[in-house]
Amino acid sequence: MRTAAYCRFSSDAQREASIRDQLRNIETYCTRMGWATPALYQDQAVSGSRNDRIGYQAMLDAAELGVFDVLLLDDLSRLTRDHIESATTIRRLKFAGIRVIGVSDGIDTARDGYKLETGLRGLMSEFYLDDLAKKTHRGLMGQALDGYSAGGLPYGYTSDFDGNGHRKRINEDQAKWVRYVFERYAAGASTRQIADELNVQKVPSPRGSSWSHSGIYPDSKGVGMLGNPIYNGRQVWNRTAWVKDPITGRRLRTMRPKLEWVIIESPELTIIDDELWKICEARTIARKRDTAGRRETGKNSGGRNPKYLFSGLLKCGVCGGAFSLRGSRYYGCSTYLNRGQSVCSNSLSVKKDTIERVLLAGVKESLLSNEAFKAFETEARALLKQMKPDSGQAKRKLEGARKELDNLMTAIKEGIITPTTKAAVQTAEQTIADTMEEIKAVERFEPTQMLPRAREIYNDLVTRLEMVEDVAAAREALRGLIGDVMLVPEGGKLTAEIQSAGLAGALYETLVAGAGFEPTTFGL
Repeated sequence: MRTAAYCRFSSDAQREASIRDQLRNIETYCTRMGWATPALYQDQAVSGSRNDRIGYQAMLDAAELGVFDVLLLDDLSRLTRDHIESATTIRRLKFAGIRVIGVSDGIDTARDGYKLETGLRGLMSEFYLDDLAKKTHRGLMGQALDGYSAGGLPYGYTSDFDGNGHRKRINEDQAKWVRYVFERYAAGASTRQIADELNVQKVPSPRGSSWSHSGIYPDSKGVGMLGNPIYNGRQVWNRTAWVKDPITGRRLRTMRPKLEWVIIESPELTIIDDELWKICEARTIARKRDTAGRRETGKNSGGRNPKYLFSGLLKCGVCGGAFSLRGSRYYGCSTYLNRGQSVCSNSLSVKKDTIERVLLAGVKESLLSNEAFKAFETEARALLKQMKPDSGQAKRKLEGARKELDNLMTAIKEGIITPTTKAAVQTAEQTIADTMEEIKAVERFEPTQMLPRAREIYNDLVTRLEMVEDVAAAREALRGLIGDVMLVPEGGKLTAEIQSAGLAGALYETLVAGAGFEPTTFGL
């Protein structure tokens, strides 16, 4: 019996030994059943409400490939705490011929009535999470109303524990830099320029690294120093809520209605006076209105940010950060743009159309070579061989049908005949005949040795690479072929360096002004 174990614990606060405890229970059960030690799939410090857990997905992939016959859990809640996901996962496993056993809670999908039991336990796990979230929120609400800290600690403050909770107080060493940010912004400096100035002066950032534009400028949810009303003496709690994406299980932050916000006037925490706050607030509103107008004028028909073939593949050759699209026409180093030249000196940019044209030309040239096609043909044949059906399940079915027929014949010889005996014998005999034909078909199966029109189809796919509909899948395929594309500034121009094991040799393409990567400079 091929067995596998899935173990999980939820948070960093739980013991890592929890995995070992779960596995020990499972291994004890396997020993009692006379089964081999199970293969282990695990997720550490990951909530059971998330569906994108690495170990969880690896276990599901292995199940669909038929790697194991039985999946063992300490209890069903280790699998998932979402009752819909729980039911869906168990159906997937059952369809793959996998038996699921919870060694502590007694779940066993080989038993009649398991659906009711797993459904109830899945609902109980989800109710547990909902109840825990409500109790936690209620406790934090009480802390916030009493003036205690009920969330993260903003830059410019420290907190002291008084026996009932943590109370914020101004940290003067940091507060002077908060005033600096607001004063510079009110004077007309951009948030990128301010971040660069702070980095030049070696001012420690809230997270201990370097300052960035995004940590200063308020986003649509008010996150960012310039959008946090605590600096003006007002603590706002319950402004946002975390909701779970039903597909991925990931948590997303959304805005709550203003009626649900909890606002506590805290004049003792004021760092920015009313006059300076209003000046900065007015500038932010004006900038957002202007930005929204430009987006409305230039938005695409779909109303959403487009996804590009080389997004995430372009890297800065100076700092290693991402080269991201700025506006709709140019790629530039995001570290330079967001944190300033004191963190990265690469101010050069490149036209989106140029980099796509040149890189695609290089990729196509390599992929259309005889060597690349031969590699494709070899891989295709290997995949075809893997498609040969497994006769193991059919043989087990045949063995079961033969045993059933033997039992029926023994009963007939002993005179035990019922009105359904004849039909049962006919059914068993038909199952044996059908299964034997199935096994013969599997044994006769041979994957095709020829790939009709393979070269023509392959060339067509390569030449239409930029027209692919599934951009995300094409991008991942490119990542496997070329890896990261390093954009290195050399003498006022950019060089794209591709060191690839997937393509033959290394591709180096130097692009100059007027013909390639333009030496355009982004201002802060």
